[in-house]
This record gives sequence, C-alpha cells and structure tokens, in this order.
Amino acid sequence: MIPTPLTPEVTVAPGDAVHLREQDYQHSCGPLWLRIIHVRLDLSTWYDGQWVWLEGIEINAHSQAGCFRQVLARVAALPRPEA
Repeated sequence: MIPTPLTPEVTVAPGDAVHLREQDYQHSCGPLWLRIIHVRLDLSTWYDGQWVWLEGIEINAHSQAGCFRQVLARVAALPRPEA
C-alpha cells in the first residue's frame, strides 16, 4: 500500500506577515519576518504535510520591505486554523 501524501491546513495567505524562529524554517539563519506573497501547498506533499514552502518579502527590524525570499517553513510554527 502506498501512503497518501498529506497536504497541510494552514491559515496564512498572501498579505499576511509571519514571524519564524530560526528552527522553524530552512535555507537561512536567524529569526525572519516574512510578508507572504504565495503559499506552495502543492510542494508540501513531499514533506508529509510537516513543512510548507512560503514565498514572500522579508521585513526588517525597521518594518521596511527587503528581499524576496522562498523558505521551507514548519507548519506547526504557523498560525493555527480556527475550529
């Protein structure tokens, strides 16, 4: 039997800002504020629904927009869906 890949349920959407601690995302270091442009749920099936690709603009300590970033973020670190 082939296991069914899991697609995570996340509440972040374009326009939202999220704060990620260093241990909650990959492909860089240090804490990160990111203004979301796109959430790639389709790629999350490769990570058993535990990680999701986020694309967005980094927000610096002065609340100014920085560089475009793509990060693999831990789903458990994102805001939870409301029941």
